Amino acid sequence: MNQHLDRLDGLAPFLRTPVLTLLQRCQTKLGRTLLVVYGWRSVQEQALLYQKGRRMDRETGDWVVMDASLVVTHAKPGTTAHNVITLTGARASCAVDLIPLNADGTAQWDVDMDFWDNLYEMAWRCGLDPLGDPIGSYLPADRGHFEEPAWALKLEGLALMQPLQTVSPSV
Repeated sequence: MNQHLDRLDGLAPFLRTPVLTLLQRCQTKLGRTLLVVYGWRSVQEQALLYQKGRRMDRETGDWVVMDASLVVTHAKPGTTAHNVITLTGARASCAVDLIPLNADGTAQWDVDMDFWDNLYEMAWRCGLDPLGDPIGSYLPADRGHFEEPAWALKLEGLALMQPLQTVSPSV
């Protein structure tokens, strides 16, 4: 069964072990194999996801939700933990998206909340934040999002940045 573990290659190094631990614990304790949907993703990939269910209002320059059922993310391009890079531009995602696989190897997109509750508890114990969105604001398609706790507050100390930031010169 292909879990697409190659998609973990763009993770920040400190995030790889907690994610691998979560994958193993989910298999052992819940009997479920998890698919890695996304690790790192480009600003362009984020833009394509952000556009789903929205249209650009050319007058205001803002994205307007046209069909909320199609919206899969609230994170604008360049603002998500998936887009994080090193100061030299290398991939260093502080987030991963995971979804359980069915017995036939296909992704199970419709998963009951009991599964998520159990997986979230495991994620916390592995050192991952499954509640990156404000509690209660998760979109059905975003329930499998896990990230480094308080990642945005740690970027500078970890020599990481969001790709749309500019690096200020040292004084």
